Amino acid sequence: MSKKMSEVLFASAIPERLDRECTLPARFMRMLDLMPIKKRVKGKVVAIKMHLGGGLGYSTIHPFFVKLLVDHIKAGNPRDLFVTDSGVEGASDRGYTEETVGARLLAAIGKDGKDVAEKQTGWKLMKSVLIGRPILNADVLINFSHIKGHGCAGFGGACKNLAMGCVPPQSRGAMHSLQGTLEWGKAKCIRCGKCIAECESKANKFNSAGEYEIDWHSCKLCLHCMLACPTGAIVLKNQTFDVFQEGLARVTRLVLESFKPGLTFHINVLTNITIFCDCWGLTTPSLVPDVGIFAGEDIVAVEHASLGAIKVKNVIPGSITPPYKLLKKGKHLFEKLHGKDPYVQGLALERLGVGSKEYRVVEVK
Repeated sequence: MSKKMSEVLFASAIPERLDRECTLPARFMRMLDLMPIKKRVKGKVVAIKMHLGGGLGYSTIHPFFVKLLVDHIKAGNPRDLFVTDSGVEGASDRGYTEETVGARLLAAIGKDGKDVAEKQTGWKLMKSVLIGRPILNADVLINFSHIKGHGCAGFGGACKNLAMGCVPPQSRGAMHSLQGTLEWGKAKCIRCGKCIAECESKANKFNSAGEYEIDWHSCKLCLHCMLACPTGAIVLKNQTFDVFQEGLARVTRLVLESFKPGLTFHINVLTNITIFCDCWGLTTPSLVPDVGIFAGEDIVAVEHASLGAIKVKNVIPGSITPPYKLLKKGKHLFEKLHGKDPYVQGLALERLGVGSKEYRVVEVK
C-alpha cells in the first residue's frame, strides 16, 4: 500500500489582480482557516516560536503577519499565548512588541538563560542538549519560520528555528562544534578587526603579542568571524556540515516529541529570502522574488515544499552579495551559494521518524 502523502498548504505572494483579497495577508488568513489550529488550542498554552532578529536586520517575518496569526489563535480561546525566541532583547527594534503582535514576548530559555531542561539525544556525537522550559511546558507549538540561506546549514527554516532557537548558547555551541574547528593563518591576517566586530559572543580577540585568540568556552562556531575576514585568514578545518545538520534534526525531534500528536504546526514564510541567516543582524537584497507561505503539520513536507519553490532561474540580478557568486556545484540555489545540500536536515528528520518528504501542495485561493 502506498504511503499517504502529507498535505502542505500554499499561499502565493503573487496576486493575479489588483485586489486586496488576492494579497498574501488575505491568503494567509484563509490558510489559517483551513488549518485545525483554532479548534486545537482551546484551554491550552500556545507558544509561537520564531526568530526575532537583531542588529540592523529587517528581513524577519513582518509583525503584521504575527498579529494575524495571534488573532486567529486567540479566537480559539487558548489559556495562554506567547511569542518566543531564545532571547527577546531588542525585538522591539523590529516592531515586535505586545502591542503590535497582540501577545507577550517570552524568552524561550528564561531571562537569565538558565530556565532549561537537559534532554538525552541518544546520539554519541552529542549525548545531551539543553532546551528551554517555557517551550517544553507549552501545550501547542506554532513553528513560525522565515526561510533564508545559511552558511553552515545550507538554509534556515523550520528545523533550524527549533534546534537553534529553543536552546541556550552552550547547546548552540555544541551543535556548531559538529562542523569542525577554526584555524587562524597569521601570514594572511591584516588585523583589520572585522572578525572581532562580527562575533556576537565576544569570544575572540588579538592578544598583546598580536596573536588571534578564541575563547572556546564562549565560541559558538557560528563562523561569522570566518565569513567576515577579507583575506581568508580564518578557515574551518575538518568540515563536517552534514553532521551539523544531523545535529539540528536530532534537537528538533526532541523539541517536537515534547508535544502530543496534532499539537504542532509549521508555517514557513518565503519573503525577503536572503543569502544569510537573520542571526547575522544584517539584511542583504532578496535573492528571488517573494514566493509566499507554506504550512502544515509535517515539518519535513513543509521544509521540502519550501525549498522546492526557490529556483535558481528566479535569481534577481545584482542580489548576490560579494564575495558570493553562483560558482559552487549543486542543484539548489542555497547549495550553489553555500556548498551544502539544504535537504539534509529534512532527510535526517525523515530518517528519525519525524515526518515525510512525500507531500502534495494545496494552494489557497
